[in-house]
Amino acid sequence: MFEKTTLKDAERIVRIVMVTILFTAGTSKFFSHGGFVEYYSKLFQGDLRIQLPPFIVNIYLQLIPFIEIGLGCALLSNRYKRFAVHGWFAFMLSLLVGHYILQEWASVNQMLDYFFLGLLCFVLPNHQSWLRRDVA
Repeated sequence: MFEKTTLKDAERIVRIVMVTILFTAGTSKFFSHGGFVEYYSKLFQGDLRIQLPPFIVNIYLQLIPFIEIGLGCALLSNRYKRFAVHGWFAFMLSLLVGHYILQEWASVNQMLDYFFLGLLCFVLPNHQSWLRRDVA
């Protein structure tokens, strides 16, 4: 059906997209000068069906950019790919739950794309090196 090299190239592209998403999201939050945490903290304190303690929400919101940058770095390593993809799934699930709590249904539906991206990265084989293509 597909050559193994083609599947490995596809995995590389998927992983580059995932790393770009994580680095862009993480750095934008770092450079928001607290705006990200402040904005979402207020949303979670609103009139919601599910109420979480503000200190838990705020701690997690402050950790998010570190998680994003950390997962992005781990995805750059072939050695930690499986760990990073499992981390991607756990992180995306936490974001999905957050959007569900905020009753942002369109965002909940859009999160499925990120799960499919992770699934592709998980099932596709990867090249042994970022700098060269395996021939077989």
